Amino acid sequence: MGTALTPQPKAGELQSILERHLPQPYRFYRQLVPDRALRSLAIARVRRLIDRVGPAVVAFRKNEETLGAAGWCMLPSESEQFGFGAGRLEFLVAQGDYFESRKIKSWMLEEILASCRERGVRHLVARVEAGALDTIHSLEKAGFEMIDGIQTFSMPLRSHLPAPAAGFEARLFSPSDLEQVLAIARSANVYDRFHADAALSKQSAEAVNETWVRNACAGRTADAVVVVCESGVVLGYATCKLDAEAADCLGVSLGSIGMVATAVQARRRGIGRAATLAALEWFRQHRVEAVDAGTQFQNLAAACLYERCGFQLADISLTFRKLMRT
Repeated sequence: MGTALTPQPKAGELQSILERHLPQPYRFYRQLVPDRALRSLAIARVRRLIDRVGPAVVAFRKNEETLGAAGWCMLPSESEQFGFGAGRLEFLVAQGDYFESRKIKSWMLEEILASCRERGVRHLVARVEAGALDTIHSLEKAGFEMIDGIQTFSMPLRSHLPAPAAGFEARLFSPSDLEQVLAIARSANVYDRFHADAALSKQSAEAVNETWVRNACAGRTADAVVVVCESGVVLGYATCKLDAEAADCLGVSLGSIGMVATAVQARRRGIGRAATLAALEWFRQHRVEAVDAGTQFQNLAAACLYERCGFQLADISLTFRKLMRT
């Protein structure tokens, strides 16, 4: 028997190979959560991932055994904002040592890219662990370019939180704050992968970020937005998200700070710190046991902010992008 690329692996094989090879979610919280609970969460997330990609899966099989799998999905919102088809590579996994795994992944990528072109995708992104050299090198061979790197920080909420800086009011977002929050977002969010991507205009990058923040304020991409004010003027904000799936699988409530931003005229006054601490207090009130937050490599100010607030570096990932002619 030889090798073959197939559009779909056999029933159950996709779930099995993804469980074995995808990074375990929240692995940096092993001191809080038993391994069996983390495994339950990993299984639930793999099932959700499979549902997300649907039939857009390619498998590599040898001697009736699935040795690799790759899947992708369209990104409707980003496609609309960019003005052309956008997608995301959701997983790219393979068995074997570095050389065998890289070879299998390169073969599968050729099929995935052909499928993307058929669907009119011009812009394809992939998020990879910084240490996954076989995946990184197969992406580079296929013409992907690294455009972004993310540092993820984490912190258990058992330790005492210092009080926010005096003179600032921290409270939950009110609909009347929306225009002030969006104005801050337009000037503050400049380190994200959209601004780092030479294929996108500054206007497109700003539009994507503004849409995300607007949705956060509406409760679609965040569970809460806290704002920091002085004399009634909003000077900064932070977004908070609870992980309901983790709570169900782990029995532990976990949260994420999606974004912290400060108005240009108020920087270096402790607004970001006040917003971060207010977000942590909101999580504490909702019985969250640990919080994570991510920021880009080049955003040194945000990294320093999180460390000053008690976070520690927990993970690093890289973002790659492939441009295609359709």
